[in-house]
Amino acid sequence: MRIGACVGMNPNAVKILKKLGFDYVETHLWEPYGAVTSGDQAKIEAYLAALEETGLKCEVSAYAFPGQYNPAGKQTRDDIERAREQFYDVISRTRFMGNQILVIGAGGVRNYPTDKGYDVNNVYEQLAEVCAEVISPVAAEFGLTVALEGLQKPESPTLNLTEQSVWVARASGKDNIKVMVDFFHVSVEGEDMSKFAEFGDYIVHAHIANPKGRIMPVEGDGADYPAFFGNLAKAGYKGRLSLEGGIQGEYEPTMRAALAEMRRQAQLAGL
Repeated sequence: MRIGACVGMNPNAVKILKKLGFDYVETHLWEPYGAVTSGDQAKIEAYLAALEETGLKCEVSAYAFPGQYNPAGKQTRDDIERAREQFYDVISRTRFMGNQILVIGAGGVRNYPTDKGYDVNNVYEQLAEVCAEVISPVAAEFGLTVALEGLQKPESPTLNLTEQSVWVARASGKDNIKVMVDFFHVSVEGEDMSKFAEFGDYIVHAHIANPKGRIMPVEGDGADYPAFFGNLAKAGYKGRLSLEGGIQGEYEPTMRAALAEMRRQAQLAGL
């Protein structure tokens, strides 16, 4: 299992992660896209220089569901085209990141108003449509595999369970639409992780944090990491795991302890 960490465009953090033995980094596209549109070329160059110096690669990036229309209502072709144009603009301008996996997480399209009497089944059909007609073709043009991210209910009324993300991926009918599993959200939602084995063909990425406080994991912190790693192993998962949690204390010792625990858990699970 390759283990990375979610970072911003922070050259110093990249260098520390390399020093500690991380395999890759993950960066949300909001920051590089903002740097592009604001003309902050110095920030981009400093980040890319750190990657070049360390040999680490930004193998995964994350972005939001296109939110140019109401997912609970009937979409027009103009809605679809506006969403595709905006999504294409973001992805095309940030390809210098070089990521292979594109995590699609939060965003207006999935956070429909739950107090308006909308049919949730129709909402999921709309999510599958935006995956098929907006996300998939743009991702395919740039050679990206998409991983739909499940979120806890306080963050989103949809895609709270892995099986719901898998349903949308299947309904999209697109081979490059897959899913990711996040130990934090899975734990908060009380998801049955034994079901991972049913979705082995769809799981292409994973995130992790200690669900108690959403902080970086450490040995003996009380979280059931063996269940998460064990069920990933049963699903035949051989991909990446990104650490995504708050820092307790200093950055370097926190990340050192988190990486050591994740390596230990992966080894115990045979990953």
